[in-house]
Amino acid sequence: MTISTGKRPPHIKNTTPTHPEVKRIIDWVEPNRKLYLAFRVWLYEGGYAVAARTAYCVAARLALGLLDKLYWQIEVPADLDRVRDFIATHYASAATRRMYGRGLDKFAAYLNMRCRRPTSEPAINWEYYLGPLPDSLAADLRAYVQHCRRNWRPDQVYRSTYNLLGVLTRSLRWMATQVTLNSAEDITPTIWFAYVDARLANEIQPVTLNHELQTLQNWLRFLADQERNICARMLRVEPLDIGPRLPRDAPLEQLRRLLAEIEKEITASRVRVQRMAVLDRAWFLLMLHSGLRTSEVRHMQLADIDWENRRVRIEQSKGLKDRLVCMSDVTLEALKTYLEVRGPAGTEHVFIYRHLPLGFKYCQIRLRTYGKRCGVSITPHQLRHSCATLLLNAGAPILTVQTILGHQRVDTTLGYARLYDGTVAADYYRAMIQIEHQMALPEDAQAEPPNSGQLLALVDALRNGTLNEAQQETVRALRAGIAALAERGSAS
Repeated sequence: MTISTGKRPPHIKNTTPTHPEVKRIIDWVEPNRKLYLAFRVWLYEGGYAVAARTAYCVAARLALGLLDKLYWQIEVPADLDRVRDFIATHYASAATRRMYGRGLDKFAAYLNMRCRRPTSEPAINWEYYLGPLPDSLAADLRAYVQHCRRNWRPDQVYRSTYNLLGVLTRSLRWMATQVTLNSAEDITPTIWFAYVDARLANEIQPVTLNHELQTLQNWLRFLADQERNICARMLRVEPLDIGPRLPRDAPLEQLRRLLAEIEKEITASRVRVQRMAVLDRAWFLLMLHSGLRTSEVRHMQLADIDWENRRVRIEQSKGLKDRLVCMSDVTLEALKTYLEVRGPAGTEHVFIYRHLPLGFKYCQIRLRTYGKRCGVSITPHQLRHSCATLLLNAGAPILTVQTILGHQRVDTTLGYARLYDGTVAADYYRAMIQIEHQMALPEDAQAEPPNSGQLLALVDALRNGTLNEAQQETVRALRAGIAALAERGSAS
């Protein structure tokens, strides 16, 4: 026990390895022993469960004891693949091999971070997407992908490449099974509509097909700009008719329940659960109160926060645009609380989970988890919709909301957010009072004012709308006052 903390100091138990070819910890060089101890602390600070930490540490001990190299000389992934082969040979349990394999992945990530090595990007499986196509079309597709990469953030190149190839080649691969595709000239409206009919028969939504058409036409325009021959009629193909898409903002009551569930997790007994809930509350409020996208939350840097002016700088977001976003007092406090438990990390990203920036689906998975507990189904992008709707409903000008959301056109903002029905009703009745007053004839000047029944009907019409709390409270007070006046008048 130490005098200052009363706890046992960090130490390494010198267990004898099961396999003689794996060196004991006491026989390791001193730098490797220190690295192993630091790796254990790194796992603990990352919030891993005890069982996971134990298995991952065994994998690290196997790697350091079997390779018998100074840790900075270990080559990733070549040397660790030798350890994987050793594990596959000496451990019969599939579950054990799987856990130790994950441990080697974590150890590799820690080694790369400790040695400041750049992480290699996974290879694109070009053969899957371009294999059925002739070489000429495949070369055109590769050139187009390379052209599009210039407009992507470096950390988005891999995923964006996969998304583009998936959307663009889905129709081309189907066409290659129906007709002979020698060049882009063979892609005609006839074969395109045959593809559309086949996809609609499989109950694919028109909005999906329109997205594929737009992507295909963008590629054909790129080829035309390169003075390549294409079927010009394909550029005149119109998308399928789809009705106006209603915005998917979340009801206020569901947002309250979701936030209450997150707050409940913050008071949990387990430290790991508390830390995750503090993290979740911070990005949840940033998306709901400031309208951030999921990608903007994941890429947010510590240097982007302007604490004095209560703003966040969003850099190179959708369309490679920058903007400044304000933060509410509640969001600011939640962010400060999170940074207090975040601790040091090997990255400047604000939001990290287990020492790494948030994954692509982290926010979606966490919202789904909270939603199942409180009976709510909300996606991350609905928080952005709700931010716009709540701001408009509270009286924020549409141009202000447009700036906050980072939209280039105001029509896009109107598509993301709608006025609540109650706001529309209130605006309508307020305007109609002025219109009726302007159109009133002279003999109407002595007309009787609306009776209590008419006023109550008007209030009930307002109540049927979706009002915010302040508006609902005003309507309740107004109705109560009118009812009291009506009773007083009938009594007299």
